Amino acid sequence: MAKISTTNIVDIPAKYRWTAFAFILVYSTGAAFCEATLGPLKSTLLKELKINNTQFSTISTASNIVNTVLPAIGGIGMDYVGAVYAALIASMFCVVGSVVAATSANTNRVGLLIGGRILMGFGSIVVIETSQNKLYAHWFKGSTLALVIALDLSWGQLTGMVARLVTIPMAQINGWYGWALWIPSMLTVLCTAIIVGYLLYERSVPAMYRPNNGSDVRGKMSGSPFRMRSTQLTSRPTFFWIICGTEIFQNSARTVYSVNLADIQERTRGTSTLGAGFNSAFQSLLQIVTVPILGMFFDRYGWRMPFVSFGAALYVIVFALIGLTTVNPLGPIILGSFALAFNVLPFIGSIPILINDESLMGTAYGIWSSFIACNNILLEIATGSIQDKTPGQSYERVIYCLIAIKAFQICLGPIYDYLDGKLLGHSLRKSEAERIALQKEQEARGEEFKGWKVKKWVFWLFGGQLAAMVTCSWIVSLLLAFATGIEVDGQIYLVYTIGARQR
Repeated sequence: MAKISTTNIVDIPAKYRWTAFAFILVYSTGAAFCEATLGPLKSTLLKELKINNTQFSTISTASNIVNTVLPAIGGIGMDYVGAVYAALIASMFCVVGSVVAATSANTNRVGLLIGGRILMGFGSIVVIETSQNKLYAHWFKGSTLALVIALDLSWGQLTGMVARLVTIPMAQINGWYGWALWIPSMLTVLCTAIIVGYLLYERSVPAMYRPNNGSDVRGKMSGSPFRMRSTQLTSRPTFFWIICGTEIFQNSARTVYSVNLADIQERTRGTSTLGAGFNSAFQSLLQIVTVPILGMFFDRYGWRMPFVSFGAALYVIVFALIGLTTVNPLGPIILGSFALAFNVLPFIGSIPILINDESLMGTAYGIWSSFIACNNILLEIATGSIQDKTPGQSYERVIYCLIAIKAFQICLGPIYDYLDGKLLGHSLRKSEAERIALQKEQEARGEEFKGWKVKKWVFWLFGGQLAAMVTCSWIVSLLLAFATGIEVDGQIYLVYTIGARQR
């Protein structure tokens, strides 16, 4: 595959970089706002739609069912036609899906909510974020890339915090919860218009500074489109596949925690729905500051992988405090804000280093997102079922499950750091300037890092893992999508409408 030479990195003027950043930053705001409103609405939806925890898990993961395969396919298309066009198409799907989901409040039909969120999956935050990361890798590679990605994550957390703060007040407008679905839908329309604005701006920038568009990519590649796309899938470097495959359920553990945080407070502490939603919003507060600081630290000093273990250890403490004690929830919620900052950025900010090929960046982020989507579906549905089977539907067993997952990740940090030394010459330990200098030395000697090489057995091992997870995700999600909740003696039982029997 065509590597990016450090000597060919164009020094893009700051005025172009940061103007582009201002547009790109808000691409996913509408989709993120829609996603963040679901958690605080859990108890409301359980009551209004007469569903149980397992069915709610199906709703919360409905957009993820498409994202088990779409990000990888969309990433290939993104590398082929250009990131901004992929973002625009995805955003349009998000608009349509959010409108369909919002109409469920007018009819109290859970099927519309699930269907709308599946449509949102075709253009959800996952696909749009992939296009954002690809564009960031172009505009800021070799300068402040980690900081920019950190600022993007902080903006996402700020969006989530605001969404969680205003969800219940929106749901109380005129005594109808539907406004908590319709207002975020309107925001997706505005974000689509902003993407169009970026497209017009990009065309006004001198050609030498623009990202590669579809015609540029097609002009550099020979062979049929099918062969090119197949090569893109199999050309991901070894270390990238290892991290994707071994991070199983790690991102999903914090997703389960975040989605259920408001309900956990209501069940364990008797917090009101409004109070629980307000408290939950604080999980994003400190990340707005800590993530950019961490991004600057990575750019200047490096040492990315040790933070993986540190963040996982913090999450173990957070899960234990929020689920197994009755301490004031703000303590573990604020601590969890630090944990998320330390747990997410080391991976998102490292993918450009693991890949080192701008023309394949969309596919790489897409594969990473597909792994996360599969993990989210399987773990959220599993934990929802675990909660339904726990006496009193408490979260105790769910919390033990999440603690076990994060305890495993504590061990992964040193392993990744060791592999970084063996495969990438400790590139992940180095500052951005040191890393570029090391890469130049490698190029001068006509060498490349072992971690950038492709090993077919690694692809087939972890690619097979992804295929198996996609299959399981679709089977489980479709079964639950056709289930109807029947209330008997205060309990919700599922009746499957495709030849299955009552559970």
